[in-house]
Amino acid sequence: MVNLTSLSTELDWLLRILVAALCGTAIGYERATQRKSAGIRTHMVVAVASALFMLVSKYGFFDLLSLHDISLDPSRIAAQIVTGISFIGAGTILVRREQISGLTTAAGVWATAAIGMAVGAGMYVIGIVSTVFLFIIQIIFHDDTFINFIILHVRFNVQIEANNHPDILNELKKELSLNEVEQISIKIIDVTSEHIVVNVDGVIRNRKDENDIILALEKDQNIRRINSTHGAK
Repeated sequence: MVNLTSLSTELDWLLRILVAALCGTAIGYERATQRKSAGIRTHMVVAVASALFMLVSKYGFFDLLSLHDISLDPSRIAAQIVTGISFIGAGTILVRREQISGLTTAAGVWATAAIGMAVGAGMYVIGIVSTVFLFIIQIIFHDDTFINFIILHVRFNVQIEANNHPDILNELKKELSLNEVEQISIKIIDVTSEHIVVNVDGVIRNRKDENDIILALEKDQNIRRINSTHGAK
C-alpha cells in the first residue's frame, strides 16, 4: 500500500529537515571552532537523521492507523531499529592516542537507518530527498577545504613545561602573541623552584598552522616541553 501525501505536506516535511540541518550546522560550527571530534558534518547528519526519525514516527503509520480494528502497534519494530543501529554505529567509533575517529561514519549509519525506515513506511519523497541531502553534506564536508573557508578562528590549546623564573608567564604570553595567538589564558598546573607547567588556551586563525606555532615556541630556551592534544576532525 502506497502512502500518498499532499505536496504541501511533503514541503512541510522537507522544511523541517532543512531547519534541523541548519540547527545542527550552528551547533557543529561552534564545536568545530573548539577543535572537538564531532564537528559540522557530524552534527548536521545527526540533526537530519533525528528529524527524519521523528517524521517517520509521527506520519509513517497513517495508512495502517486509518484502518478499522487494528490490534497491533505498527511502530514497535521501527523503535527497535533505532536502538539496534545505534549499537552498530558505536562499533565504528575508534579511539587511538586520544584521537577519535569514526563519529561521522557512525552518524551516517544511523541516518541510513532513518532513510530505510522512511522508504519502508512509504515516505518515498522525503526518503529520497534526505538521501540526496546527506550525500551532498558528506561530499562538501569530506575534507577541511570548505570548513576552513567558513571557520575563521579555532581554539589553540597546549601544555607547556618551562624553566621557572620570575617573568616566565609574561615571556610566554609575549612569545605566543608574536606567533599570532589571541585571547591568551594561562593556568598554572604544576610548579617547583626549577620548572613550571602551564596550560595555555587561546585562539588562532584557522589557516594558521598550529605546528608552526609549536615549532616556534620550542626554539625558546626556557621551554622544555610542549604537549598539544585536541579532538580529531
